[in-house]
Amino acid sequence: MFRWLIFGVCALNILVATPTSQEFLQCNAIFESRKAEIAGQLQKLQERAQTLQTLQNETQNLLDRRNAKVSAREKALDAKLKELETKEADFKKAQAESEKKMKDLIAKNEQLLKEIKEASTSKVATTYAKMKDSKAAPILQDMPIDKAATILSKLEAKDMGKILAKMDPAKAASLTEMLQKGPPFIAPPPPPPPKPKNEDEE
Repeated sequence: MFRWLIFGVCALNILVATPTSQEFLQCNAIFESRKAEIAGQLQKLQERAQTLQTLQNETQNLLDRRNAKVSAREKALDAKLKELETKEADFKKAQAESEKKMKDLIAKNEQLLKEIKEASTSKVATTYAKMKDSKAAPILQDMPIDKAATILSKLEAKDMGKILAKMDPAKAASLTEMLQKGPPFIAPPPPPPPKPKNEDEE
């Protein structure tokens, strides 16, 4: 405050009156001292600004490095996720193809077994067709009804009629009814066993 007062007085003296050499030197000294003070403050401000700028640059560099790491990690995770999705899709595709091949193979095997069974039944039927009806009838009569119907269905109508005529009428009727329904021939379930008698009923 005192310096500013002296500075004001000096300036007023310069404006109002012609200063002496001593006064001029004093004012000049005050100017120089103030100039040095201002220069020092400016230097401090510049150093402070430079420090702040350096800190800001380091902070920005740190953020950039962290962002780069996060971005690289996200890209790696995305690539891994896509790789897993591709593997999952390939696995599902391979599984579907394997299931289809398995189903096709099962269907072919079933068809082959069916053809073998039909061929075997046809051979058996041919054998029965060559037999006399009096010999074929009791054999077929003792067979399960579904198997007997399968063999009879492969015979010609006249041979079938001859064999059925030699069978027990009840069995022949059951076979005729089953043959009319057509294949597949399924044997009826066995009758339930008789209930045991209670001692009270005896």
